Amino acid sequence: MNQMRVIIISVLLIVTSSVFAQTIDYNRIILPENSADIELSEKLVQLAWLNHPDNQSVKENLRISQIDLKLSKRRWLSNFRVSGNLNEFNIDESRDLTNRSQFFPRYNFSLSFPLGDLFMNPLENKQNKILIDISQNEINAAKLLVRRNVLQAYNNFLLLEEVYKIQRLAMDNAETNHAIVEESFEQGEETYEKYTASFNNLNQRKITILQAERDYKNAKLVVEEMIGMPLENVN
Repeated sequence: MNQMRVIIISVLLIVTSSVFAQTIDYNRIILPENSADIELSEKLVQLAWLNHPDNQSVKENLRISQIDLKLSKRRWLSNFRVSGNLNEFNIDESRDLTNRSQFFPRYNFSLSFPLGDLFMNPLENKQNKILIDISQNEINAAKLLVRRNVLQAYNNFLLLEEVYKIQRLAMDNAETNHAIVEESFEQGEETYEKYTASFNNLNQRKITILQAERDYKNAKLVVEEMIGMPLENVN
C-alpha cells in the first residue's frame, strides 16, 4: 500500500513539474508578419497588434527603457574633461622672449571620476535592466489581451452576422405569408383577425431585422476599430 502511494505521488510530481515547466511562446501569440496561409481571425489579431495606437505605445515604452540602459552604461564618459591653454606665447613662440610658454602648456588633459559613480552607476544599470524586463512583460500582457479581445470581437461579429441572416430569412417568410393572407382577406376568404395578426407579425419582424442589422454592423465596427481598417480590405 505504501509503495503504491509513493508511485502515485511520484507520478503527480512529474506531471505537475511538466505543467509548470511549460512556457508561453509570445512570438506565437501574435503570429509573425511573414506567416503564410493563416486564418482570417489570426490575420485580424496581427493587424490589431500592428495598427492600434495603444499597442504602439507599449512597444515604445520598451524602446525608451532600452535607451535608458544605454545611457546609463555610457554615463561614465561624461567624466572625461579636455581643456586647452592657448595664448599668444604658445601659439607664436617667436614672441615668447622670456620663455614663458613653458609655464603655460598648450594642452591640458584631466580625468575626473566621482567616487559615487563606482557604486551608483551599476545600480542604475541594474534598475534599467529591470525596467526593460517590466516593459517586455507589458508587451507580453498586451499581446495576450489583444488576442483575446480581437478573437472575442470577431466571434461576436460572426454570431450577429448569422443572427442577421436568420432574421432576414424570417422577414422574407413573414412578407410572403402576409402577402398570401392579405390576398385571401381581400377576396373574402380570410378573417380580419388573421389579417391583423399577420400584419402585426410582419411589423414585428421588421423591427427585429432592424435591430439585428444594427447589432451586426456595430459588431463589425468594433472589429474594424481594433484592426484600423474595413474588414473588406483584409486579405
